[in-house]
Amino acid sequence: MKKIKEIAKKLVNLNIKEINKLYNILEKNYNIKINTNYSSNINSLNTEISKKDDININKKDIKYDIYLNTLGTVKLPVIKLINNITGKSLTESKKLIDKLPSLIKESISLEEAKKIQEDFKKLDVIIELKESN
Repeated sequence: MKKIKEIAKKLVNLNIKEINKLYNILEKNYNIKINTNYSSNINSLNTEISKKDDININKKDIKYDIYLNTLGTVKLPVIKLINNITGKSLTESKKLIDKLPSLIKESISLEEAKKIQEDFKKLDVIIELKESN
């Protein structure tokens, strides 16, 4: 009985990919067939897991552009923030806000874009994030 409990404990801790491998071994080596609905569910779960992994990987790889579309009531703090973010001179930063919409920064990670977005929100300025081409 102890041996069976140990096996059951190991089976419960298997992940989907390991269960699928176990299913294939049982079917090929021991000619044990499991309910077809179960095997199709395993295959669809594996497909879903792969899709989710791909989506998560792709989200990390996506780069974003930041556009300033509208300006708040006070220009100077916005000019200084753009200067700080881009490294452009204050004059160049001012030119960006004089002609809206303006591309402020391009091809950056989502994490960096969100941080910049928060900095603009503190100044009551809303920016737009667009996926880079």
